[in-house]
Amino acid sequence: MEPEVAVSLFLPARLRASPLLFCKLSATHVLGHHPYTNIDGADPDIFTAAGEVADIRRIKWSQKWLSRYFYQHVYVPILYCFLGIKSRLQDFGILYHMKNSAVRLNRPSASQWAVFIAGKCIHVIYRFVIPAFFMPWYLNLALNAIGEMCGSYWLALIFQTSHVVSEVEWPKPNKDNVIHSDWAELQVATTQDYATDSWFWTVFTGALNHQTTHHLFPGVIQSHYRKITPIVRQTCEEFGVQYHYVETMTEALLCHVNHLKKLGQSAENSEQKTK
Repeated sequence: MEPEVAVSLFLPARLRASPLLFCKLSATHVLGHHPYTNIDGADPDIFTAAGEVADIRRIKWSQKWLSRYFYQHVYVPILYCFLGIKSRLQDFGILYHMKNSAVRLNRPSASQWAVFIAGKCIHVIYRFVIPAFFMPWYLNLALNAIGEMCGSYWLALIFQTSHVVSEVEWPKPNKDNVIHSDWAELQVATTQDYATDSWFWTVFTGALNHQTTHHLFPGVIQSHYRKITPIVRQTCEEFGVQYHYVETMTEALLCHVNHLKKLGQSAENSEQKTK
């Protein structure tokens, strides 16, 4: 198995701690995020809380601006270390409501519920119960906290740098709820690649720094992305389609932080921007 493939399979599943949820949410990712990338209300990966309780961050112009967002570019990246814990707790809500943002789930069978509960129990046993026989509780908690933070940052920043940036498009449907765009062109327009010539980042992001290729060819194994990406770039240039790319991971991270700062310090909304 290629190293980038192993990385991409291991860490997301580890954060979920349940094979059932990992499979089901992978399905909603394919059915929601991939065909409707960055489309508010359709892409579950950019879902934000609505109603009286506002989301902890503002990433879309459609969200109401609050004064607390002014410094979100400082505190939100820090809070990404809790993504793993949030995901595991969110699993229960998703299964209860049978819905992940705008994507509905089929109701699990009794055996699937058993797998879900067993997965959660096994996670607690191997992360907390078994280590308790070999180390003090405070050391166990400290090591788990470090693991949580590393895994959470890895997953959060890889995806945020590819889609939640101002450099890409955030398509808005017309009054008939239709977007007049070719599917492949939409994938390129809403995605940013970074450091695709870097062996290190290709391996340790599971090749998801080749995010445009991942969206255009989601069924192709990651080990081929390095060969496909140059073809995608050449094709975009040939047909006049803008290909979003930055040279380094640092630049990609700055794009996301600057996006948070831009939306956090501007009280404009989507209606004002379209006037």
